Amino acid sequence: MTKTSSCPKCGSKKMKMHNPQLNIWECAKCGYRGPVAVEDGNIEKNIRDAKKMDKLSKKLLWRR
Repeated sequence: MTKTSSCPKCGSKKMKMHNPQLNIWECAKCGYRGPVAVEDGNIEKNIRDAKKMDKLSKKLLWRR
């Protein structure tokens, strides 16, 4: 399994080094800028699933 850098906020693999001296990464998808880039192959799927569950729970609570 190949490890790629993923955004901790949205899970996108579109991360690039913004400032190499400070080890700051930037996400091209959501605009996150920070020192951490997660190296896990399943993080994008896990974040997407969590967002779907959150949206569904809000929708169900709104109907009450």
